[in-house]
Amino acid sequence: MANVIKAPSMHDRMYVGAHGNVSLAFTGVELNAAAVDTLVEMIQVEIGINVIGLRVNTDGLGAGVKADITLGDEVLAMDVDVSQARTVALPIDTVYTMSKQVLMATLKGAPATGKLEINPEYVVKGY
Repeated sequence: MANVIKAPSMHDRMYVGAHGNVSLAFTGVELNAAAVDTLVEMIQVEIGINVIGLRVNTDGLGAGVKADITLGDEVLAMDVDVSQARTVALPIDTVYTMSKQVLMATLKGAPATGKLEINPEYVVKGY
């Protein structure tokens, strides 16, 4: 079974306010030699949310480290290079949450050490 790390942002609630406004939830975790195949739970996404993109920030997690990013069972992005310091905006096909889902990263390639942020861009649609 894979290791699971819960980011401190798992304790945060996403803003669910005025319908139609684009919002951004901030997440973050500091990793220390996290093993390959570790699941990092970033934040719980509430019901009735259209996730429309991701902003991935890292200070570099180590040579060869990549991440697969999922929302529940839905794959949002695969093989995202998080080995070097970078910030990248990833547009994705809109994913609607019919139930609460956890935004997660699966670490691949090599043990990971450093800061990782995966900030979902979203619009509250309601249910």
